[in-house]
Amino acid sequence: MNNTDYIPAESVEDVIARMKKGNIQSTPMDHSLSHGTESTLMQESSSPERVSKNITPTSPSERKNKINAIVKQLIFGQLSQGNALKKLRIEILGLKQDVFAKMVGVSRKTISDIENDRGHFKADILDKVFKPFGLKIGLIPSSPEALKALFD
Repeated sequence: MNNTDYIPAESVEDVIARMKKGNIQSTPMDHSLSHGTESTLMQESSSPERVSKNITPTSPSERKNKINAIVKQLIFGQLSQGNALKKLRIEILGLKQDVFAKMVGVSRKTISDIENDRGHFKADILDKVFKPFGLKIGLIPSSPEALKALFD
């Protein structure tokens, strides 16, 4: 790729503006870039920010249903907090870690550590990363019986 082939990446501000308009899944760019050592999903990306060109656009109600399903899995211990964040980032926003990290104001390493369930993070950091999905950190009963009783 030479300098005349460079297509500027969508900025974090553009991503945020697009999200505010409710157009979370589509990007204005339609080109493929190769990213050397990144994973297969990232190599097939349709833009430098997108995880995969195979993620299909969803309506706001579909996004809400996906978020609710992931949160339910998290609450009932079927997903770790890190796996929940990764699923939300990929399935809802379709963003790579570095773009998502810039968007929420933390480092890419912090996103990676959270998604891989490494380290212990303060509630304010976790609130930052879950905020784009309308979520924040809270308390739930540790007893499966008490938890089940909440939903009955």
